[in-house]
Amino acid sequence: MIKQALILCGGKGERLKPITKKIPKPLAEINNKPLLGHQINYLKNQGINKFILATGYKAELIEEYILSNYSNLNIEISNSGDVDIMQRIINCKNYLDNNFLVCYGDTLANIDINMLFKFHSKHISSATVTSYQIQSQFGTLNINKNGEVIKFLEKPLLDVWINIGFFMLNKKLIEKAPNTFVDFIENLVKNKMLFSYKHRGIHITVNTLTELEQAEKNIKNFK
Repeated sequence: MIKQALILCGGKGERLKPITKKIPKPLAEINNKPLLGHQINYLKNQGINKFILATGYKAELIEEYILSNYSNLNIEISNSGDVDIMQRIINCKNYLDNNFLVCYGDTLANIDINMLFKFHSKHISSATVTSYQIQSQFGTLNINKNGEVIKFLEKPLLDVWINIGFFMLNKKLIEKAPNTFVDFIENLVKNKMLFSYKHRGIHITVNTLTELEQAEKNIKNFK
């Protein structure tokens, strides 16, 4: 079973302004609790007992929050400043177990971490990313060559899966990692070392004010 989670908390959250002018995005509140609090509580209940917070933007506020609310937990904080995600992960290497979970600080999902690890264990020398199926915001039409609508689907699930984080990684994978996280993922794909765990439960991402408003409605189902 995986016991350690690295939570990426360093981004500036440009699309969540004006909230992120004063606080880092992981401290944006959903139902009076910061995103980061929801994340830590969920992972703790899933058996995670060691945390690393990879901070950057307004890192001191995250440190204050942790000291005030989670001083009883095993939490390390690594402040890398304004750098790429890959560098944040590399800077945490002295804290990392051989296998560890990487989560985005702005994304919640009710993933069964034990099932995720079981899936990952089938490809233990590789990496696992959790994916989520996109639902269309619109009704879609299938139209024949004569312009006749032959099928109408109201907001269907699309055959497209997105990256929602919850990566399972092995420490060896980051020892010779490229400079950017995008290059890291692309290299894994190129070398056939990235597998996808499909999540069909709750998924909450907060990038914009609209998504934050929607999260207020959806968080009641996140347990």
